Amino acid sequence: MLLIVGEAIVVYQRDLGAGGSAPDTPYSGPWPSGAPAIAAYVAARLGVPTAFVGGVGRDPHGQVMRDGLDAGGVDLGHLVEVEGAPTATAHITYRGEGHREFDFAVAGTAATRVTEADLGDLPERATWLHLSGSALIFGEPLAATALAALHRAHRAGARVSVDPNVRPESMSPATVRALLDALPLAHVLLPTEGELEALGADVDALVAGGATVCTTRGPAGAVVRDATGSTPVEAPPIEPVDTDGAGDSFAGGFIAASLAGAGPRAAARAGVAVAGQAVRVTGPMTVVPSLP
Repeated sequence: MLLIVGEAIVVYQRDLGAGGSAPDTPYSGPWPSGAPAIAAYVAARLGVPTAFVGGVGRDPHGQVMRDGLDAGGVDLGHLVEVEGAPTATAHITYRGEGHREFDFAVAGTAATRVTEADLGDLPERATWLHLSGSALIFGEPLAATALAALHRAHRAGARVSVDPNVRPESMSPATVRALLDALPLAHVLLPTEGELEALGADVDALVAGGATVCTTRGPAGAVVRDATGSTPVEAPPIEPVDTDGAGDSFAGGFIAASLAGAGPRAAARAGVAVAGQAVRVTGPMTVVPSLP
């Protein structure tokens, strides 16, 4: 069983193009989203038994999240429904060449209200735990709960993957330290290019400690580095429609392939393929992925 603990966020998005400045351009949505939720959706779609622990409100946005996760086959039995708190939302504006602006409405929402009690014995039963660093930035108790799940699953013998998923400037110093403390527990690291170095992590030490570092490079594919060396994984040229959640889709594909028996390089090729499928459709958590 794959366990993912993190934020559930319903998003609205619009694309103004490079240099776009039309404030009346409408948003599409609502779309079920949140980096951990997207990874859970993709892995479950690929046949991995997946439990997602995240908080939603008893409101229409909460139903959007439920419907999205359910469509992927995610186990909804551990989705936390918070009385009196709204579901988190975000508005995303694209401005060409990968530039995005986020307007989050997460503080004080159900997304942050997940406690360690909500985990039950899931960390001890998990075969694989995946942590998205974004789960650490939106507040407590969610951040502490996500870290507790990681430490408990690691102690119980689960494989652990960590996607840092945030830039240092979006995190407090305490959060950066917590993430840096979590990295050595990971068997697999899934950063974007330059992300570990920006956090101040010693990549050589992580690899020497046994970690596989699979660095995603957008349309350039990925690079897999472990004790045996470094291998580039190319991505075929595509025309993306919507890149929201591409890295999380890569993570879901990598995990699914790994759990099916693939080695790191084959898993990275699967992740690249799944991410390519995801960016060809509009909206996060809409792709129906397949492993190559």
